[in-house]
Amino acid sequence: MGVGMIKITRQSKLSVMLLAGFFISGLVEAKMQANDIWSFVAQMRSSVKSLSVQAIHNAPLAFKLKGQNEYINFYRADGIRLNDALLINDIELRLSKSPDGMAPFLSFSPQGKCITLNEIKNHYQTIRLTDYPRGQSENELTSYTSPPDANGQVITFSFTAKNPDCLSRVIITSEE
Repeated sequence: MGVGMIKITRQSKLSVMLLAGFFISGLVEAKMQANDIWSFVAQMRSSVKSLSVQAIHNAPLAFKLKGQNEYINFYRADGIRLNDALLINDIELRLSKSPDGMAPFLSFSPQGKCITLNEIKNHYQTIRLTDYPRGQSENELTSYTSPPDANGQVITFSFTAKNPDCLSRVIITSEE
């Protein structure tokens, strides 16, 4: 009876550990659930405002430290595919090492579908032109920025000169 009980207990412990592992992995995956770019932007906007070097583990994506200087840590996250098949790539996050330093800065590039300025204006009607190409390079950007929200956060939508009809980059940060 003692050996049989030990065997059952070990199997039970193993089952509990496996079950816990599945639940934990499900929670990690559930941190980022975006149907489309608009829900992705909303979720990232909400989380970025409270991120810090000390609380990077609270981010909805798994960011990895890629570099740093005296003032800032530079992070990257792997690309993700949204439910609408849009791919979010080149995800970069910059966080100040000091609590009163620069605001968090998040940028990413959507790929796989052309998102036009008109589509953006359907969601952000009050964006304004904040930068435009100077004719130096086809990689220069035309940028449109939202007014600051209650927390001072702005979203900038950028289009390259070589592909001016499709969204190239999104930046979420706070006005200085």
